[in-house]
Amino acid sequence: MDFLDTAWFRTHGRTRQFPPPEHLHSLFKPYQVPTPVKFEDLGLIVKFGSHVSVTEAINLWAIRRIFQNAIPVPEVYGWRVRERQGKSPEVYIYMQLVQGLRLDQQWPELSTTDKYAICSDLRAMVSRLRGLRDSELQQVIGSIYHGLASDRCLQGLPLLRPFLSRVEFHDWLSWLWRRKVPDPQSLEDPWRALLPDNGPVVFTHGDLRPANIIVTMNSPFKIVAIVDWEQAGWYPDYWEDCKARFTAAYDGEWRRWIDQFLDPHTEAVEAFDWYTCTLGIF
Repeated sequence: MDFLDTAWFRTHGRTRQFPPPEHLHSLFKPYQVPTPVKFEDLGLIVKFGSHVSVTEAINLWAIRRIFQNAIPVPEVYGWRVRERQGKSPEVYIYMQLVQGLRLDQQWPELSTTDKYAICSDLRAMVSRLRGLRDSELQQVIGSIYHGLASDRCLQGLPLLRPFLSRVEFHDWLSWLWRRKVPDPQSLEDPWRALLPDNGPVVFTHGDLRPANIIVTMNSPFKIVAIVDWEQAGWYPDYWEDCKARFTAAYDGEWRRWIDQFLDPHTEAVEAFDWYTCTLGIF
């Protein structure tokens, strides 16, 4: 897939081609999991490997197309999929190299005023994202195109599927930790009641942490991009809060700032913590 109306094809794409898979792999040893490769002179970054999914590229393309600069994300120039016999396919996402620094690199240097400003901007962006709703008649919990959820906390779990309601999703979570009991229903689950069955299903980033937020290099600090949309999709409205706290160190400063850009869902977080712990997800 190539997006011929993007910046790459208006500039470098007229005389250059995307770096081929063979060149990208030559930069790593055979046993290494490849990390994104930057081409500074081309303003290009390539994320690739068998652990990368086209879903992430679709998420980026959709968010940029819908929200423009209101939710800044890297521009996707195109992608490639290389099938491999007997192995998982490899995906190559070619996208804009955003100039800036990761928030986790800048955070210790920011003043309290700067930190509040960043969180205020992030809250506005999250609010816009949550305003994106699926069909009111079919609120599927899963990927952007109603496929399997790509959240790392859910991948590989038994009977994972696109869920047609919050009730179905919550009942599945409750069943997971009791499934090896001969009669799962005979084992009480006090945490199931903490998951609200009523409420919207909203589009969710699923990994809002400082390493995925790119900010300007100098004051006044601004968010220039939110990256790593591989886990994004349709989830209950509390899911963003659960995932933000799940990825934040318990003794870290960032955890204390989450309430500045996300509304807390205390009971849902308690249930989420229980389910992930019992399933061995850390």
